[in-house]
Amino acid sequence: MGTILLIDVENEKISREKNDTGEYGRGLAVRLLEEYDTAPMLVIAPGLFTGAPVPCATRASIAQRESENSGFFVSNISGDLPQKMASMDLDGIVIKGRNRKGNLVLYMEEDCVEFVFCPTLQGLGCGQVVKELRDRWGKECAVIGCGPAADFYYPTSSLFVTYPYGKPEFTCPRSSRGTCLARMGIRAVVVRNSQYFQASCYDGDSIRQNGKLLAQYILKDPICGGALPGLGSITLLHLLKNREDLEAALQQIPKEKPKREKEPGERVNYCCAPMCVIGCLNRHSGSSGKIYSCPEESEIRAAVESSFGEYLMPAETESCTAYLSKKGMELGLNMIELIFAMKLYFEAVNERPEEDRICELICEIEKGTAVGRILGGGTSRVCRIYSDRESIQGKETRPAVLQEKDFRLELDKRIGKQSEKISDLELLYREIFLFENLGICIFSSFALINKEGPMELLAALYRDKTGETVSVSDMLEYSARALEREERFREKMSRVKEVKMIPEFVKVLYRYFEASNR
Repeated sequence: MGTILLIDVENEKISREKNDTGEYGRGLAVRLLEEYDTAPMLVIAPGLFTGAPVPCATRASIAQRESENSGFFVSNISGDLPQKMASMDLDGIVIKGRNRKGNLVLYMEEDCVEFVFCPTLQGLGCGQVVKELRDRWGKECAVIGCGPAADFYYPTSSLFVTYPYGKPEFTCPRSSRGTCLARMGIRAVVVRNSQYFQASCYDGDSIRQNGKLLAQYILKDPICGGALPGLGSITLLHLLKNREDLEAALQQIPKEKPKREKEPGERVNYCCAPMCVIGCLNRHSGSSGKIYSCPEESEIRAAVESSFGEYLMPAETESCTAYLSKKGMELGLNMIELIFAMKLYFEAVNERPEEDRICELICEIEKGTAVGRILGGGTSRVCRIYSDRESIQGKETRPAVLQEKDFRLELDKRIGKQSEKISDLELLYREIFLFENLGICIFSSFALINKEGPMELLAALYRDKTGETVSVSDMLEYSARALEREERFREKMSRVKEVKMIPEFVKVLYRYFEASNR
């Protein structure tokens, strides 16, 4: 195992310790959050396979706690930062405390961490912050940070994370929250390392060979190789209700990358990170070669259509989607949740949604007006503020995991020799946690989850990475322990009962593994 980097931003102190816990990925992130037991605090932990030549192993888990009176939150990011961290053999970064100066940038290289105060970053959009930091430390540095929306402590604010240098440069994953960094006085964390795939491996030759075999499983899967990158999860969720519709949609997706004229020296990111083989970013961005600002842009379009489609002309839908995508990225916002919040707001105040007014509302959020703060709180705040509007009550966005009771799943418990006493739902959650522990993108789950060949290959890759021989059952048992730890920690931290923190993408997997669809 590698190193844990401890950063105390309040006292501006740095220390390091060996990771001798045997834990990794999401399991390690939550363990460290519980072990140091302070707030505000944020932990970044790459998956075990991140930084190694394993396809789709591009992820890191983030566990954070904003205050002594709050619970904790776990999210998952991609981009270039997890790979660069892991290539420095950093198993985790623990950041704690509050720096009162604000706009702190934590800059780190192989053997160096610096506290750099950048007051000129105040008020800048996420893209401008990325530009300023890459102009200073080089275009290949990786950055994670928070934008202007986090300065208002909006629950809908997100982190921004960079892609490798190119177009687009960064994204704002909607599963993340930017408020913790803002409360710590941190604008960004910068990792400068020119190397990828340099994480220590027990058997480098074998891990490369087995990695190629894993890539074949992913690329040959019709959903991983076509539907998901081409359609997005919102559209895919609807199509999974009828497999014939899904098959028809698959036939319409271009098989090749779009051809487009590039500007001199221009580089287009077709993947969110090196070693991704799915390419959900720009692989199917259209024959015109249009560059998506983020993987979520197709999902933002679907949200706009479902929320305002009956009021907008097709051209207005396109222009509205483009504006909301750009503005949301600039501010660092979860635009999907905000679009749904806007829909409820229009209903609550009995106002017809028109393109100009929709675009005005996001400017209200940017300025922090009364209406902007209501919308920045998401659908739950809109419902609470307008509690007298019965028509919107019960329409707030709820965690996808609350839908679990609506599905009857069917998984093969022979894989990993799982006990018949374990429910199919629990097995699905263990396999999802396995992916988060290993750093594998959940988008590859259609090709890998609950399939004997791929799961056995993951066990082989574990041996290649660590030198330890494990079974699929062993890896799933670690996932079970990680799940149980989170449950205990959540009960300890929260005064009210909270639901499991399962990635929102699980709503697609519920549909995929539903018994009637098997």
